[in-house]
Amino acid sequence: MLTTNDPNRRFTLAAFPDDNPITALMRDHRLVRKLAERYLNSHSPVVKKQAAAQLAQAVHNLERLKETVFYPGVRRVDPNLVAHLEEESLDVDELLAALQAAQREASGAAASGAAASRADTLMRELITAVLTHIWDDETALFPMLQHAAIDLGPIGVEMRAFEANLVHMQARRSDRGARSA
Repeated sequence: MLTTNDPNRRFTLAAFPDDNPITALMRDHRLVRKLAERYLNSHSPVVKKQAAAQLAQAVHNLERLKETVFYPGVRRVDPNLVAHLEEESLDVDELLAALQAAQREASGAAASGAAASRADTLMRELITAVLTHIWDDETALFPMLQHAAIDLGPIGVEMRAFEANLVHMQARRSDRGARSA
């Protein structure tokens, strides 16, 4: 039986309720925090590696969803704040790309301790950046949206469709990888 402390447990982003995407994003933020905590608090290389992979995937999915659907859908409430959050999101994307390159280097045949150390440093930078970004969403944008006269239902429907498509594409990629292995 898998428990939340089991390093083999897979974490996924939960489905978005159509009528309240903020609640779903908060839930996904909690997942990111939990995975970050697991990475930062573990001394096991196996647990750290798995937490890093799960965290990178969760951050990737979350940022794609917010950049593609959520931020454009709520921009009219405060265009300057949303522009700031989009910039933070792009910073997270750049760190994620650098981390993934460092992880490939660290797992390569000629991997060195320096490469693993670089990957760890980048993961810690990513965690700091994404937790700051989440904090800004939750303390600045979300309260504003909860008090704005905006119907989040259509945004929630669009987010659900986007998430379903993203998961479908990831499953197809995973299936292709399994067949070619």
